[in-house]
This record gives sequence, C-alpha cells and structure tokens, in this order.
Amino acid sequence: MKKVLYVIPAWQDTCRLKPYKALGKIAEGKGYTVIYKNVNWKKTLSAQLFPVEKEAIIFGFSLGAILGWLVAQDYSCKHLILASMTPHDSFTDPKIKKMLIEVTGNQFVSDINTHLKTKNKAKKQTVMYGDQEEQSGDILVPDTQHELTDNYIKALSYLL
Repeated sequence: MKKVLYVIPAWQDTCRLKPYKALGKIAEGKGYTVIYKNVNWKKTLSAQLFPVEKEAIIFGFSLGAILGWLVAQDYSCKHLILASMTPHDSFTDPKIKKMLIEVTGNQFVSDINTHLKTKNKAKKQTVMYGDQEEQSGDILVPDTQHELTDNYIKALSYLL
C-alpha cells in the first residue's frame, strides 16, 4: 500500500521553508510520498480543496490545518493531523474574528465560516499545539509556541 503525506503550510508560509522540508525528509525516510500543497493566500480556502487517497495522511499547520480540515470534510483519509490549528470558534468570536479579518480579509473569514463544519471524514484525527499556546490538544509539544519547531517535527515523526 502506498503511503502518502500531504503537507499544508501556515498562513503566508510555503512548503519551501526549512521546517516543512525537514518534515518531508523524515516522512520520505519512513517510506511516504510527500505531496506539498502550497496555499494561495489571496484566494478562499474552499476554492483550493483537493482530492486525497483514502489511506493518505493530511498534515496542516495553523490556517493550513483549516484547509486540511476542509479537505477531510469532503474526502476520507486515514489520518488528519491538525497542528496549531486556528480554533473553530475563532471565526465566530467577535474579537478574534475582527483580528482575523484584519489579517486575512473579510472574504477569507466569511468563506471559512460558510464552509467549516464540525465533523470530517478522517478515520483518525490528532490535534497538536505547542505547550505555550494555551490550547488543549491530543499532543502538547514541549517548549513550543505557534511555530513549526524541531520539537514539533520530532513529535510529528512519531505519528508517521
């Protein structure tokens, strides 16, 4: 069976950045085909959905995790890994929503509010946060804030 890992970067990041390449190298060492999905941050996320294999793993970081979630709403996958995901309620909480609109734009946030559901089709889901982000998750990465650190990548390697 072919092992596939989709990597979706954070807001205004690309998969060409060192941490995403490091994650990809580890995954390839474990026999995965790594598919990097750069996001066009000028477009809505719902316009960038893509099909995945049923046995694929989807990894998304921050707003990239939101795109991963949206993909898993429409397509079954083996495992959805949501790393430092912008929480669902951020898009409805007036104070946080206002800040997100200032950063990403009204159309971007409105699109997420319209399309984000509470369930997805992933067979398994893991939620990760840095232990300094003040969020709860299945895995809290030590000595980490909202960034894809070496500690984060080490924790991810155990999930692959």
